[in-house]
Amino acid sequence: MKALFTVLPALVLFIAAAAAQPPPAGLEEQPASFCINPAATYQKIEGFGAGFFWQTLEAASDLTPEERERMYDLLYTDKGLRLNILRLAIPGNQEPLPQHDPLRSRGLKYNWPKEAYIRQLYESLPHVFARARPVVYAVPYTPPARWKADKAPNWGGALLPQHYHDYADYLADFLKYSRLEHKVNIDVLSLQNEPDVAAPYASARWTGEELRDFLKVLGAILRAERLSTKLMVSEGSTWDQTAIEVAPILQDPEARKYVGILASHSYGWDDLVDRGRRFMQSATARHGLPVWMSEMSILDRPEDPSIRTAMKVAHYIYRDFVEAGVSAWIYCLAIARIDPIMPGSLGILAPPKNGALVIPKRFWAFANYSRFVQPGWKRMQVEGLAFANAGFVSPQGDRFALVALNNAFRPRGASYDFGAWDPIDVETFRTSKDSELASVPGARIEGNTLRATLAPASITTFVGRLKQAARPPRPCVALEESDGPAAKR
Repeated sequence: MKALFTVLPALVLFIAAAAAQPPPAGLEEQPASFCINPAATYQKIEGFGAGFFWQTLEAASDLTPEERERMYDLLYTDKGLRLNILRLAIPGNQEPLPQHDPLRSRGLKYNWPKEAYIRQLYESLPHVFARARPVVYAVPYTPPARWKADKAPNWGGALLPQHYHDYADYLADFLKYSRLEHKVNIDVLSLQNEPDVAAPYASARWTGEELRDFLKVLGAILRAERLSTKLMVSEGSTWDQTAIEVAPILQDPEARKYVGILASHSYGWDDLVDRGRRFMQSATARHGLPVWMSEMSILDRPEDPSIRTAMKVAHYIYRDFVEAGVSAWIYCLAIARIDPIMPGSLGILAPPKNGALVIPKRFWAFANYSRFVQPGWKRMQVEGLAFANAGFVSPQGDRFALVALNNAFRPRGASYDFGAWDPIDVETFRTSKDSELASVPGARIEGNTLRATLAPASITTFVGRLKQAARPPRPCVALEESDGPAAKR
């Protein structure tokens, strides 16, 4: 056994060295080829966002005032991500207002200003609105404990059916408070964060049937109050869980009429969530409802600012756009401190250090999508599976963005045939171990074909203009790097 353990390290080094060598002369690797059709489009893009919860406000308070302003610039302008969706939390512990509180004269019922998070949130939002006008989307983590079966805010617990109307009125009151007191319209209201999870923090458990029944009550109250907020279901922790929870809702015409957005979180092992992604994409086509990926972060290891986690984030974005057909993609938190209960890369920005921002590689990987793929654009057809590509085109068909992921630890050639369209004025932006959304040379255009070499372990975005060619398109076959036609994505 000792001899074996002596030989193994040498064998591993030999194999790694051999894999790193270029192919012998005459056996150079052929570039993978892809076929792109800007006229074949799928879902309309609504945007990108991040959570603006109590953890975000805590971490932002650790920054110097100058760094805090820089944080807003990086999140909401073209200096960084250019986010256009803001996800906030609705506290579940508010008591009725005192009988003679002035807010009662405005038709409000609950003491929202008493909650520190709410006060700090609405003090912070003007900094966001000075830079962008995002879609504001609110999510509750738990109903008030007094209305739950277990009388506790944490570890799940179900809302008692006799309090469905009370809770619907509670949520409607928050929408009115935000609009009347702060002039902030809540554009989207989710029924529950992760209804399948009993967590050690504020949480609640709901079955799909319970969500269906509550949705009918809440939808009717919002209509009676003339509130135009869209309702979202069901934000399951994984795509499979979401598929289970939304099925009873979509099968009920009365409940379905109140649904504005279907949504899921993107946690879970990749091989367990394919069915859920496919179900949600088919539900979109069948019912004409957009699907959002409303929360995701990397939780498999402590905070990791490296390209390793960045590549994971980029791959999740690719899979959710291409396989689930999402219209929007939202990271868990904009920024967060290190969490001892839930270690991982919770914020798209890393925890602050000595009052300063720490910008991890995953931030720039996210920007490879969010900086360039604009609301109103559509995902376009890309054929080829040699590596992951997600393509997007403007409503006029005159601009495109193509995001390519090279997971290999070697450069890989790529050839993109645009068929009856010609790409022009192409720019290339790369995130890798050595670059952060850096503008790089190297891409070249030959007629209707874009050719480039992707750096090892990198996310590359090609952006440019398009024009339709007068010539008929020649046949295009998407090939792997060495052989075989590949499928449409």
